[in-house]
Amino acid sequence: MSVSHWLAVIFALAGLGTAIGAAVYWWKASRVPIHEPTASISDVPQLHIMSAQVAFYESSQLNSKAAVLTGIAAVLSAVGSVLGVL
Repeated sequence: MSVSHWLAVIFALAGLGTAIGAAVYWWKASRVPIHEPTASISDVPQLHIMSAQVAFYESSQLNSKAAVLTGIAAVLSAVGSVLGVL
């Protein structure tokens, strides 16, 4: 195998690893719990709203990391594909 083929394999494996990392972040983002306060929603609605906002913020942070990793995985896979053709 030539050097370009070895590099293609390395880039493809790096892309796969990065894609798996992105999938893990998206899975975690979908599992962020909304903590239910012990107070009644009619007594303290702001507490319930804030709890949901915190969960949405945590989920959005995980989603943004997953999106960046997906972009990196696409670039790595594309480079691996081009090197595989050479």
